[in-house]
Amino acid sequence: MLGGACSPSLEPIAVAPDCPGNPFRGPEQFANEPADRMLTDFEADGTDNADGGTTDCTEKLDKIGGRDGYWGRARDLTSQSVTMQASMACAARGKCAGHFATSTPTSWGNNWTAYLRSGAGPYDTSAYGGISFWAAFGANNGPSFAVPFGIVTTDTAPSSQVCGTNCGDDYMKGVPLTHDWQRYDLRFQDLAQGGWGAVQTPLRRDQVVGFIVWTKQQCDIWIDDLRFEP
Repeated sequence: MLGGACSPSLEPIAVAPDCPGNPFRGPEQFANEPADRMLTDFEADGTDNADGGTTDCTEKLDKIGGRDGYWGRARDLTSQSVTMQASMACAARGKCAGHFATSTPTSWGNNWTAYLRSGAGPYDTSAYGGISFWAAFGANNGPSFAVPFGIVTTDTAPSSQVCGTNCGDDYMKGVPLTHDWQRYDLRFQDLAQGGWGAVQTPLRRDQVVGFIVWTKQQCDIWIDDLRFEP
């Protein structure tokens, strides 16, 4: 259920002051899920370059199930500061997590996209019903808000040229994060376009380009353990 936290154990993890509060070992319950469902846990496997600024973290997706993608940035230049990277500062599980933080934009906003295939090619997700992830606001977030998470397909991606000059109206849903790590399950059937772009319905699960988080306001967001779900 969207926004539902998993039942945690009672063993807390010590964290830095600016990290999400009260993280419990909830993510460990899913450590033995099928490996081919994991998109990224931001942990380098020894063959990755230091995409996130450290030798332990990576912005490349796990090379499994025919996926060989990466996290791509789209920055609104009206935001004076933008951070989109794998980081060791905070993590729900392991050493690394994704950090997405920006100052207030005044134009179209900032987005960070986990492209499933190199070159932003399509990927067939027909075998799955959605995507789960752990997420939370960091201490430097402003007022809480429902963060838009969703899916980019070849129908909405500018690179595919299907949507012409009116692209980017992706299939999204606002997720009400808190300052504590929680697990969220984003179901494909619950995602919808905003209605301002080229109308492309329904969401074609065999033509998924990537997973996107797109904000049009100041934010401090942490993401970890992004997985496909049945």
